[in-house]
Amino acid sequence: MIQVETLQRSIKNTLTYFDIADFPLTKEELFVFLWQPPRVSYADFLEFLQINNSGFETRQGFYFLPGRSELIETRQRRLLISEKKLKIARRAAGIIRSVPFLKAVFVCNTVGSEQAKEDSDIDFFIITAKNRIWVTRLFVTFLLSLFRLRRVKDRVKDKICLSFYVTEDNLDLSKFRVADDDIHFAFWINQMLPLYDPDNYFAKFLEANSWTKKYLPNINISSSASYIFKVSDSRLGKIWKSIWEKMWTGAYGDLVNGEAKKIQLSKMKFSGNKIDRGEDKGVVISDSILKFHEKDTRLQYRELWQHKIAS
Repeated sequence: MIQVETLQRSIKNTLTYFDIADFPLTKEELFVFLWQPPRVSYADFLEFLQINNSGFETRQGFYFLPGRSELIETRQRRLLISEKKLKIARRAAGIIRSVPFLKAVFVCNTVGSEQAKEDSDIDFFIITAKNRIWVTRLFVTFLLSLFRLRRVKDRVKDKICLSFYVTEDNLDLSKFRVADDDIHFAFWINQMLPLYDPDNYFAKFLEANSWTKKYLPNINISSSASYIFKVSDSRLGKIWKSIWEKMWTGAYGDLVNGEAKKIQLSKMKFSGNKIDRGEDKGVVISDSILKFHEKDTRLQYRELWQHKIAS
């Protein structure tokens, strides 16, 4: 039997979260993105929507909070913008795919969740080999800067923001939550799109972050965009990559990675960026995780969401 009050609360909580982002949901998305719902089948969920339709509105196949029908046009416009930016992201992933020790590239944030605006940048989440994060970042940064695709200072629109790197043995991001129920972080993790992922690190990443299933038990990542825009290895690129990875293995590779670290830390100091951020979860600089979210708004987002669902 459906727990009516619990499901109603879950629907409200979910629609409220996406209302903050001006993003209406289809019924399929609403079911998949339900925040802490009771156990309910999709068929029962659809029946529930037909009978218990208070607290939300529906139009043109979208569901949203009362009085927010204008979000349909907003979503359709942002979808077209996001698709254009995904093409740029695909080009960028194609440029860096042969970088030694690069394991996977995901697009995240507004472009990954199809919420991009005209002036939005394109955020990459990058996975590297163990103990090789600094040398990977050095080459990725160099190549995207060379092709004028990297975001720098006031060049933001359609540029690649290289704000998050992790090594393959540090895929669990639970320790960077700002709260146990960090709703923005949970959705952020589950709305990424793999652009370059020859060894299926996306599945490993989601498994490592299965803590999100406590809040999003219906989540099921199967976006067609991840197939339309996915980049594969070229034969020549694989050979090139393999040669350098073999040359930079063992102690010599550690030395190269260490030198790359020194170069980049020196540049960070020179630019005036504070390297040691203590307990700041928005910025993390280590040999396994590089996270540069100077304006981490997750706490404010969560507080706004809690305020709206309580009103």
